[in-house]
Amino acid sequence: MDSRLAHVEGPPLARLDQLLWIGSIARLGAERCPQRDAIIFPDRGIRVTYRDLDGQSDAFAALLRKRGLGREDRVAYLGRNSDLFLPVLIGAIRAGVVLVPINWRLAAAEVAYQLQDSGSRLLICDPELEAVGLSAARQLEASLPILLTEDADGAPENLRALLAQPAPPAPLPTEKDQVVLHLYTSGTTGHPKGVLISHFALSVARHCELTSPDFALLTPASVSLSAMPNFHVGGLSWVLMGLVRFGTVVLTANPAPGNMLALLTEYRVESSFIVPTVIRGIVDEIKSKNLPAPSITGMFYGAMTMGARLLGETMEIMGCSFGQFFGMTEITGAATFLGPADHDLKRPHLLKSVGKPYPGMSIEIRGPDRRTLECGEPGEIWIRSPTQMLGYWRLPDATREAIVDGWYATGDGGYLDRDGYLYLTDRIKDMIVSGGENVYPAEVEEMLRAHPAVLDAACVGLAHPVWGESVTAVVELRPGHDLSAEQLREFARSRIAAFKCPKQFHFATLPRTASGKVKRAALRADLAARDAPLDAQGTAP
Repeated sequence: MDSRLAHVEGPPLARLDQLLWIGSIARLGAERCPQRDAIIFPDRGIRVTYRDLDGQSDAFAALLRKRGLGREDRVAYLGRNSDLFLPVLIGAIRAGVVLVPINWRLAAAEVAYQLQDSGSRLLICDPELEAVGLSAARQLEASLPILLTEDADGAPENLRALLAQPAPPAPLPTEKDQVVLHLYTSGTTGHPKGVLISHFALSVARHCELTSPDFALLTPASVSLSAMPNFHVGGLSWVLMGLVRFGTVVLTANPAPGNMLALLTEYRVESSFIVPTVIRGIVDEIKSKNLPAPSITGMFYGAMTMGARLLGETMEIMGCSFGQFFGMTEITGAATFLGPADHDLKRPHLLKSVGKPYPGMSIEIRGPDRRTLECGEPGEIWIRSPTQMLGYWRLPDATREAIVDGWYATGDGGYLDRDGYLYLTDRIKDMIVSGGENVYPAEVEEMLRAHPAVLDAACVGLAHPVWGESVTAVVELRPGHDLSAEQLREFARSRIAAFKCPKQFHFATLPRTASGKVKRAALRADLAARDAPLDAQGTAP
């Protein structure tokens, strides 16, 4: 990389002639290892071999054709993690149909918006979410058929039963620009946008990890554990990372630390993708109950950095390696990776970074005028990637604003060091300006998480008549711990500049997205609505 400009290139993208198309992996698995478990779903005691997965995928493709659904028609899926999601995805790809996974935590009106906006022609729904699905369907301009995933109250047909019916082998498409996923962003401002993901982008994203030595920890035919939601690109990517290696994925809808620990142990899991708050919960579970540590080889995480304290504690208890992903829906998952060798307690500064670019990807830090800044200078992160989205659904202006000359403007703030490591500051719009000073919430939050009683923290800027904005922190405590605002304030003052220290502290459970990220916009709105007065020591930045 240039020793001055904030621009870095990932390694070359290798061996594209060996690309494994996602629509083909179940068929290849059925040929190479037909009796190996592809998916284990312990929530229901279900095992799905690669032969089963291939047959179920063909059955779903046949079901779609029978219902008159074809190229670029939309099918929505509203359900928790289960083994059924994978044949739905692969079968839809084989039928040329676009899958619209929907966050099952959404209210009916939010579900209705995504169904209407996407033009979905079929809704697949878990029985326990049927009321939400029916309520959403009633709000649409046209009627929408609903297919339940499981038998419920004598339903005449359900997805699981239909997938058990034999069907002829479906064709395996390899069209580069075939749209296969229609994923909605979190919608932090206004309505969420539909991100269009191609078959090539979904496939090459996994090819990056499959061919790069940085991911040697993920061995072929290994057992991995996934509890991140399948409707989110991060959770789906982790499942596919196991399947392209023809390994076994233990899939659960229950990310509680106790359940995760039990599954890690019972199935002798070698690797898992877990958010740091759940890692902390697993460590606490082991310590509080004096349980043996699982024999896991690698823990992978995202949504937030790890921190030296938690990393050291987890290393001591579990003795495993670590890898961190940073990415977004518009890049079909990860854009950078901080590998095991960089999780080094002797180089704690690296733990504040999110690593270096994936193979085939480039990163630049640009200013408001779109010019490339210098190393160490914070600005907006721009990414050029072969896994880039095709665009936003029916939003040409938003697409043109986000994608400029092949580069994606992420809206995330960060900087590059001279060694090519990327460090996040915050979403550009989340930066706090207090008394003319720029305060990056991520820096303050990392400091607060270093307190032994703090599980997580989030900082936002609230309007202040003198200082413009006042740094306000919401702190989530670890179970069984107590802490006062004054104790935390003294802790903060000894570690960061006074103008960065929060002027107000609130103690509560943080609202999070499905990927584990804090819903900062919702938090800011809630705090602003309270209009809580500043305390006696909250009058200056």
